[in-house]
Amino acid sequence: MNKPTFRTAILLLSILIAAGLFPASAGAYSYGSANTEAVAETFKLAAGKLNAEPPDWTAAKAAYGEIRSELESHFGKDVTKEMDDAFAAQDKNRVLADWKGVLVLNLDRRFTYAEQVFTDYNQAKTLLAKARATYETLKPYMTEQVSDQKLAELDQAFEDALNALGNPGLFGVGKKEPNPDLFKQKIKLIYDTVSPLFQEAGGGNMATGEPGASPAPHPPMTQTNKTNTAVTIGAVVIVAAVAALLYWRSRRRKS
Repeated sequence: MNKPTFRTAILLLSILIAAGLFPASAGAYSYGSANTEAVAETFKLAAGKLNAEPPDWTAAKAAYGEIRSELESHFGKDVTKEMDDAFAAQDKNRVLADWKGVLVLNLDRRFTYAEQVFTDYNQAKTLLAKARATYETLKPYMTEQVSDQKLAELDQAFEDALNALGNPGLFGVGKKEPNPDLFKQKIKLIYDTVSPLFQEAGGGNMATGEPGASPAPHPPMTQTNKTNTAVTIGAVVIVAAVAALLYWRSRRRKS
């Protein structure tokens, strides 16, 4: 093997090593499942416990406790104090009403961040999916107040918002230009329809404001620097094997 070719091979191997060692370095984000939302899933769990006969307050409060600090970091101490008081009073209707208000706050949060990172297709798409998961959790409680036609319009608004994100395509193939104005229009339609329907106990509304207002100071995604150990080990093994083969072939040609 001549020297330039051997050096090229070493360069390629170095690139493989770098790719193997840093597959999930800074700049990667931990989204969880794109189509699920922790706040909504915990609500469904707690609601199921409270709607049992008799209500299982211990399990419902434990579920709330798992997510309480997250709710406080996102929405503030007033929200968690109200929910704490509702649980302490063991007032099922108040707890469920408060939590639906929190879901609307979460809808606002996801829409707000999606609008802020609109030019980042993957992040915006994930945030929109989480907003939809939140909406789908509220939807069964909307049927008595909103017509089927309006619900269909809201479903279509989510589809239109997704299309408004555009698509970067693959190496430019299938690229679709984004439409930020349409996106803002559709998420505002959804939020303005949903928000007034869910009132906090006592007639107040936990979910005041509109998408685009400043949310609680909390990042939309959690950045992680973890590497994928399995990928790293696999890459190192492959690199070592290829390097050994190249060395053997080089020695054989010289002999």
